[in-house]
Amino acid sequence: MADMVTSPRRATIDPLKHSPALGGAMAFLGLHRTMPLVHGSQGCAAFAKSLLTRHFREPIPMQTTALTQVTTVLGGGGALAEALATITAEHTPAVIGLLTTGLTEVSGDDTATEVSQFAASHDGPDDPVVIHASTPDFKGGMQDGWAAATQAMVSTCAEPGPVVNGQVNILAGPALSPLDVEELRLLVEAFGLDAVVIPDLAGSLDGHLADRWSALTTGGTTVADLRRSGFSQATLATGSAVSRAAETLEKLCGVPALVYDRLSGLESVDALVSDLADISGRSVPRGVRRWRQRLADGLLDTHFVLGGVRVALALEPDLLLAVGSLMADVGAEIVTAVSPTRSRVLGRLPVPEVVVGDLADFEQRSADGGAELVIGSSHVGRVAEQLDVPHLRMGFPVYDRLAAQLRLGAGYRGSLSLLADAANCLLEHRGTRHGASLHVKGARAGDTCSAPFDSPGTPLPIPGETGSHVTKEVSSC
Repeated sequence: MADMVTSPRRATIDPLKHSPALGGAMAFLGLHRTMPLVHGSQGCAAFAKSLLTRHFREPIPMQTTALTQVTTVLGGGGALAEALATITAEHTPAVIGLLTTGLTEVSGDDTATEVSQFAASHDGPDDPVVIHASTPDFKGGMQDGWAAATQAMVSTCAEPGPVVNGQVNILAGPALSPLDVEELRLLVEAFGLDAVVIPDLAGSLDGHLADRWSALTTGGTTVADLRRSGFSQATLATGSAVSRAAETLEKLCGVPALVYDRLSGLESVDALVSDLADISGRSVPRGVRRWRQRLADGLLDTHFVLGGVRVALALEPDLLLAVGSLMADVGAEIVTAVSPTRSRVLGRLPVPEVVVGDLADFEQRSADGGAELVIGSSHVGRVAEQLDVPHLRMGFPVYDRLAAQLRLGAGYRGSLSLLADAANCLLEHRGTRHGASLHVKGARAGDTCSAPFDSPGTPLPIPGETGSHVTKEVSSC
């Protein structure tokens, strides 16, 4: 169990944390024909939109009430009502995802009343559903904003009804990339089940080229999907960020909640697969079993590269747990784990302590721990350069590499992909620095595995067994 340690500095030097409004906006982008609306100053929305655009490399729909000093003092209710009416008239969205900021929360705007009054006067079949989430900047971070938005989605739209056999909900957390979401849906469908995904970034921000431009999101979870989520047999909540939404669904609609803190590694994915087999009444499909065998083999393969490597992590809580636990599974030594905010799941990381701090803490602790691989967003790149170590880009934002939304990290296939990415990142760095003298970490002089990795058929030793070897085909990276 890890202890949570707060940075002793009273000021943030190099921020790691993103605002809850940004996390809430990202969650709303997973709904079909949606316009996120940030109730605050213009800069609050502009900064979030800039980061989202750079990460996904897609046009990001987002509006703001653009409060000024005068409207904030006099009350932003009028600006909010005007913004809701304008968006409805000009874009005809199916959903308006309303996000508050620190400015409107502190000034005391009665946002809930404004939303109720708008809904009462716009209750036609073509009028949008306004989903209001409280996301003040002074409380929590990006993951907390995602949690507030998903809970608001189900509490506003989910309806109780007769159970539909074979239908399950997937509550997708912020630790999942759009391709991770699709991977989980395919896994559920492999058992003959129908998946209602909330929110579905795989449908809206997976990098697809739409037939025509739209000012709203194209693809994602529909309002009808949100409503029928109350009819499902079970809810699969992927991460602590969506656990409250799962509990809300269970309380309002009686849908049993199954919460998975992470979906990386054999043990955690096995638990999900076992539950799917129980829900569907089917045996595990051959294709799923095959990917499990590949992951088991990949754990052995990547252990020879990642075993004993000193790794430093700077990620949001749910992703920190998923990546950190998987690195520990292959024998990596986590020398520091930094989270921007607190979360109950951080205590489950296989490290002595988790630091709640910023990138200045991360840089100092990574250097003190002799980190050989750093894992984090593009903002971590400067730390990797300072330490002259490889940098595996994970989390948000990733703006200096393409296809961040297509990276896998969940399920059997995603876990294997993440391990391979980490191992290859390390091998590439060593190869760049040492050329043909690349060795497997920990190999002894004279071991048969000490030949360069461009030598096919090189036998690799089994750790702890002198003279025993496993022959694997190894190719150049």
